[in-house]
Amino acid sequence: MSNSGGFTLNLTDHDKRMLKMSDKVDKITKVAMFEAAAALKKDADEIEPMTPHLHGNLRGNVSRSAKAKAKKNAKAGTTTKEDMQIHPEWAPKITSENLGKQLLSVLVTYCAPYAARWHETTDNINWSETGVGPKFLEAKMARKDLRDRYFNLIADRIKQELAGD
Repeated sequence: MSNSGGFTLNLTDHDKRMLKMSDKVDKITKVAMFEAAAALKKDADEIEPMTPHLHGNLRGNVSRSAKAKAKKNAKAGTTTKEDMQIHPEWAPKITSENLGKQLLSVLVTYCAPYAARWHETTDNINWSETGVGPKFLEAKMARKDLRDRYFNLIADRIKQELAGD
C-alpha cells in the first residue's frame, strides 16, 4: 500500500496463468475445430445437396488442414510467418507478444482432380443420384442451423475441457 492511500496490484501470477490458459484454450479449440470440420464433412455426405459419390471416391477423398494466421490488425513481428501451415496436433505458440493476435482456421478440401468442378458447376447436370449436387460443402455453412451447430460443437468442447480448471 502506498502512502497516498492507494495500493499497488501485482498481476504477474495472473498474467502467467492467463498465458497458460490461453495456450490450453488454443489447443482445445484446434481439436474442436477438427471435430466440427468432421461434422461438416459428414453433413456434406448426408444432407442435400450431398457429395456425389457414384463414380470415383470423392466422399473418401477429403482432407483437413489447420492454419494459424495473423489478424489484420496485429502488430508486425507477432508471428514468424504471415500464414503458417501447422501440423494438426500442434497449436501456435502463444506469447505475451502475440496473445490474441492469431486466428485459427480449418480448411476442408477434396483432393480428387474433379472435386472443384462438381462443387462449382453451374451446368444443368442430370445427376445419377437423388440429392447430390453442386455446393455440397459450401451449402452447409450457408445454413444458419448447421453453422450454429458447428460453432456450438467448438464452444461445448472448450467448456467441457475447461470445466475442471
